[in-house]
Amino acid sequence: MTKCPKCGFENPPEAKYCLNCGYRLVQEERERFEGSGLLLLTSGIMLIVTFLFNALLRVFPAMAIIYVVFGITSIYSGYRLYRGTRSLADVIVASVSIIFGFAGTLFLYLYGLAFKGLVTPDWIIYLVAAVKLFADRKKLANAVKRG
Repeated sequence: MTKCPKCGFENPPEAKYCLNCGYRLVQEERERFEGSGLLLLTSGIMLIVTFLFNALLRVFPAMAIIYVVFGITSIYSGYRLYRGTRSLADVIVASVSIIFGFAGTLFLYLYGLAFKGLVTPDWIIYLVAAVKLFADRKKLANAVKRG
């Protein structure tokens, strides 16, 4: 028997809500994706730092905007995944952040190599984040369905 913390009523063990007062007895925990979340947080911070210190971004203002926007969305979606998600929008924002973050950082890396500019392999962390998100796809789908 499960005793209700609000009214003291003895409920059957399988009860999710108190049969007397309706208090929620079982607190469902959100599915957390710490690995994917931390990868996205790290990649977002790397984008912002790269934006601040990479001279090549001054040559490409559009790339600078991409770095800032997807740095912020990477940090946001990484935080949401780390804390626990039940939203399809969170998964979509994370996926879009990974795609554009990867493309932008790879472009800047290749451009920097070609013209002997400042290069940072930021794209690698987005590649790892994509692999991790892909590995978690079934758990993500289940978390969104329970949403």
